[in-house]
Amino acid sequence: MRIVVVGAVLAALALLPVAAGCGGESELEEARAVLNDARDAYEAEAESGRDFSDGPCIANPLPDREDWVVVVVREPRDQDRSAADRCSAYRDGTAEHFVELDEFGHVIRAQ
Repeated sequence: MRIVVVGAVLAALALLPVAAGCGGESELEEARAVLNDARDAYEAEAESGRDFSDGPCIANPLPDREDWVVVVVREPRDQDRSAADRCSAYRDGTAEHFVELDEFGHVIRAQ
């Protein structure tokens, strides 16, 4: 199981379209920071007892990363809309990027 999660994180890191030089962070550092912040948002919600089964938006936007939202993707996936559309900041164009997590906090996709 751990190998699958590590593989998913590495795949997500490769997909992150992050501009180099933003705030002095390299692309890889920025990608790691975004994923860490997404995981922190998930853990805070999980600790509060949040039910993730309905695929909620959990960071709208991420604190200190206003261009990113975090959404939990549920199974079966809702095929008629983007998961990120559940976050108003993404829908209205305030945020341009998203991180999708499964209901256990594993990274599914980031872009």
